[in-house]
Amino acid sequence: MPVNSDKPQLWKKDIDASVDLFNNWFMGYAPATFRSKRMEVAKDVEEMLIKTDDYQNLSLSILLSHPKILQALRSSTSPPIAVDRLVGLASTTRNLVRSLEKGKIPAWKRMS
Repeated sequence: MPVNSDKPQLWKKDIDASVDLFNNWFMGYAPATFRSKRMEVAKDVEEMLIKTDDYQNLSLSILLSHPKILQALRSSTSPPIAVDRLVGLASTTRNLVRSLEKGKIPAWKRMS
């Protein structure tokens, strides 16, 4: 029998204990990681906004010149488009999307 499945009066206490455990872990480990990643992403978004003139100049040539902005563009939708979803929508490969997000254009794409 699952723990507490027959004791709904204990659920609130268990939920509160679980939330407290997560909050303690988060406050101990996540803030530094979150802050550093947030600063990195904010810089990428700022660069993307400058390069695309606040989305007014989105073109293939901009993407080819600055492939790394794809990640910021993907993240700027609501909800953010997952890599797998973008791969399906664009009929492309996961490798191409990942390469672009790292700032690299595969040689076979540069020649096309």
